[in-house]
Amino acid sequence: MRDELREILIANVHTVKGEVWEPSAAGPDLPKPHLVLREGNQNAGEAYASFATVYEVWPYVKRTTFQHVDELSKEVISALNKKRFDVKGVPHYIEYIGTASEDIVDEEWDALTRGLRFQVYSLAWLVHSTVKPDPVAAMQNWSAIKFTELQTDPAVWSPTDEKPAAYWRQVKINSTQPMNWGAWISAQLNCHIISPDVSIRRVYTEKIVRQLALDLRTYMSDNSLMRFTAVSADSGLNPFLDGQVQLTVQFGILKDKVPKTLLKNAYFDEERGGKVNV
Repeated sequence: MRDELREILIANVHTVKGEVWEPSAAGPDLPKPHLVLREGNQNAGEAYASFATVYEVWPYVKRTTFQHVDELSKEVISALNKKRFDVKGVPHYIEYIGTASEDIVDEEWDALTRGLRFQVYSLAWLVHSTVKPDPVAAMQNWSAIKFTELQTDPAVWSPTDEKPAAYWRQVKINSTQPMNWGAWISAQLNCHIISPDVSIRRVYTEKIVRQLALDLRTYMSDNSLMRFTAVSADSGLNPFLDGQVQLTVQFGILKDKVPKTLLKNAYFDEERGGKVNV
């Protein structure tokens, strides 16, 4: 994670000319301007999201004017804010959440600085492994049909897109009910409604909930029925960690077909005119 962020800063903050350092390597002898990247507190979060953590970037400039700190800070924010990047195949999202300090005159380093704080979210839930029939795929298809203006494919999503997105995630299996043909499964799915605009997230949270309440069902890839048995929502929940819409669904799975041994010989009663060993 730290290496990925450092590479992003080196590639996009041209003013520092590659001078991006960890706290252990930074010191008063470094050329100015330069950046110091610090890892802050990490929230273990839920298993599906892996973690959310805070990183701080400290821009250091010569002891002249804080306007130079402001200019360098704008470059850093532009490089990192609302960006998606991958770490070993797992998508992550980063956003600027404010300053870590007031303006600071560092007497020891003879420099001016100010900390910038960024929240990094693991979006491991975007990486979905399909098991057919898949309730997540069914809801992705439902969303694409009912809301053509939304993004529904996580593979092509960018957090800077103005077009809002709706992505589904299976949270848990609530219960199973064995049947002679297979089983009924009750599962909870959450929908993450993502947009830079809070008001748009609220509107689509309401729209999706109302459409679910009206439809009551959709169909899975094998054309079997999946029922919507309960729906609730909270537009104030974090769209990257929690998801604003909670949906309980019920769907069926069939037993695997057991291959049967074909009949090779049939024996008949000769007295009734049948043939032997057909």
